[in-house]
Amino acid sequence: MKKGIAIIMLLLLVLACKEENNPLNKIKEVTGKVKEVKQGLDNFDNIIDGAEDMQKNIKKLSELTPVSKEQIKDWMPEEVGDLKLTEYDISSQMGLSVFKLSYKGDDEKKKKINIIISDGAGKGSALVAMFSMFQNIEIDTENESGYERTQTFEGQRTLTKYQTSEKYEKATLQCLINQRFGIEANAWNMNPDELWNFIKKLEIEKLVK
Repeated sequence: MKKGIAIIMLLLLVLACKEENNPLNKIKEVTGKVKEVKQGLDNFDNIIDGAEDMQKNIKKLSELTPVSKEQIKDWMPEEVGDLKLTEYDISSQMGLSVFKLSYKGDDEKKKKINIIISDGAGKGSALVAMFSMFQNIEIDTENESGYERTQTFEGQRTLTKYQTSEKYEKATLQCLINQRFGIEANAWNMNPDELWNFIKKLEIEKLVK
């Protein structure tokens, strides 16, 4: 129950970001409302602290310039391990910088990865809210085909989803790199550890030197 309330409150923060031109002011307003209902909820301090830290980060990011198309192309790896870049899509409009990269392997496992990277700088600062919430909540669900949980890879907090069967394997990781870049990576015929190693080798932090 308490976890559910925490998730709802953080989703309110996300909606506030989307609906107002000034997401920082709206987040402050919603955080205030969250504090009003805090009484009676144990272990809720980390949620409040996370929301307040997010306010500060969004304010800082809003003053930065998003990475340019040229910066992205200069950084973009042609190969990562045994996977090769097969496609990319760079979108930069209305002050937002979002791009997608696709990688495939030549081995028998037919590994494939699609990764979407959203720059939280400038007007993209509101997007950070969606990825920040994974750092302050606990999710752990499992069934016969897989699981969804928040976990930490080498200090990086992520939301991890994994599904597997005799003929199917898919892993998804969502996280916030360097408190700026929102990452959603989907991999086929790979497990979460393999996907995390791929993300690490991308060295996304080098987009801004």
